[in-house]
Amino acid sequence: MKTTLALKFLAVLTFVLHGTSVWAQGPMDITLDHDALGRAPTIKVEIGGKTYPFLFDTGGGVTIITPAIAKQIGCTPFGQLVGYNAGGTRLDAKRCDAVEMKVGGHSMKLDAAVMEVMTFFSPDTTEIGGFISLHTFENRAITIDLAGNKITVETDRSLAERVKDMKRLESRLSRQMGGASIDIFVAVNSPKGKMWFEVDTGNFSTIQIAPHAQEMLGINFDAPNRAKMTKPVKLDIVGLGTVEGPARERVMIYDGMINHDTLSKMLITMDLRDGRMWAKMQPQPPAPVK
Repeated sequence: MKTTLALKFLAVLTFVLHGTSVWAQGPMDITLDHDALGRAPTIKVEIGGKTYPFLFDTGGGVTIITPAIAKQIGCTPFGQLVGYNAGGTRLDAKRCDAVEMKVGGHSMKLDAAVMEVMTFFSPDTTEIGGFISLHTFENRAITIDLAGNKITVETDRSLAERVKDMKRLESRLSRQMGGASIDIFVAVNSPKGKMWFEVDTGNFSTIQIAPHAQEMLGINFDAPNRAKMTKPVKLDIVGLGTVEGPARERVMIYDGMINHDTLSKMLITMDLRDGRMWAKMQPQPPAPVK
């Protein structure tokens, strides 16, 4: 997979997209696979009688399908959808409405952005059909277990049971362009006030921190090529406590972004109806005996 994937698709688009879904009555698990993109989590999605791996990206904003799939299902993409990635670059696309798909065997209709996504991967990568984002699970509560390779779509009852031993984070939803896209941010303490970091499973790089947020934290990526320098950073996530991981500088429109590897160390539950979020650290394997 190209290293530019995380840079180009972090918080990729925010569009006016809507949809409906019919979820099972009880909690339902959806398997995260890794057969198409290596360590990147994918979900099997059936569209038009064919099954494709879709990248699962909590920073993706909306559900995305490729032009090839749009053609297969008889949709001529229309309209103009305008969004901005984390670096502030404008991205334009068209859309297809009421796309019928099955996600983990679960039927739904969603309005989807149409974009060519294979340009973000190496030529030998298995074809993927698009992106599954938080928008795909709109108005539901989900638990993300990257270490356990699954997403659980919760019911009200299972949600209440799930979060009993988890810590409540300070979090908020980001809904731009008419309020249809969904991203989620968590508060991070600094000596100069709170910062808001995007929760982004599609960030396969390090934790990323904007220059203004570094100043708030009292850290400095002081090197000739600051964008490529990494250093260990401790983040005090409000409600959870301190997490540590390698970080680098990125000039962007957010304070920062928490990456896939850091999120893999947590069990995360989020209620996409109101933006509440809970987390706890996953048990870590014991260090090898020397």
